[in-house]
Amino acid sequence: MHVAFFIALGSLLSVPQANAPICLAPAGAQLPGTDATQASGAVTELFKSYLTGPTLSVVPLTARLTSQAREEARRANCKFVLYVTAKGERHKSALGQIAGRAAQEAAWGAAVEASSATKRVASMGAVGAARAATDIAATTKTQDELEISYRLESETGTVLKEGKSKQKAKSDGEDLLTPLIEHAAEEIAAIVAK
Repeated sequence: MHVAFFIALGSLLSVPQANAPICLAPAGAQLPGTDATQASGAVTELFKSYLTGPTLSVVPLTARLTSQAREEARRANCKFVLYVTAKGERHKSALGQIAGRAAQEAAWGAAVEASSATKRVASMGAVGAARAATDIAATTKTQDELEISYRLESETGTVLKEGKSKQKAKSDGEDLLTPLIEHAAEEIAAIVAK
């Protein structure tokens, strides 16, 4: 029995652990035609989905004030704090709603078929992120613009990386949010993984 315990303990210790989590402050979102809380949740969910993996994890914060978010992050033992803002202008589009529903149904299918509890939780996060992006894309019109800006700070408040990206819709119903967040998440992951 003692040998089995040490073998089990050894296998647990050899599993690579995620880096210190990234605390994600509530996103500031100014998307006309969308409730600010819903838009903020959409941006937050998408960032969470991209910044979660074997070496990355996200702890969502509730404090909206920067000083309080830093304190909340300190108490959560986060090495990094991420602040995000999304700004854009949108209009209604029936085509975007149809495409968005298809993306949501595909994400739900993946969640239902996930074999383990961990995979189901991750899949449900993907469902939320897909729904959020879909809701925002559903009203995008050709020539609409969306801008994502972010600031990654250390636990002491030192700015480690700032970035801003803008994209213009080429067609009605185009998802502008996901590619912008994916690009920002890649830049953030490169800093955090060092």
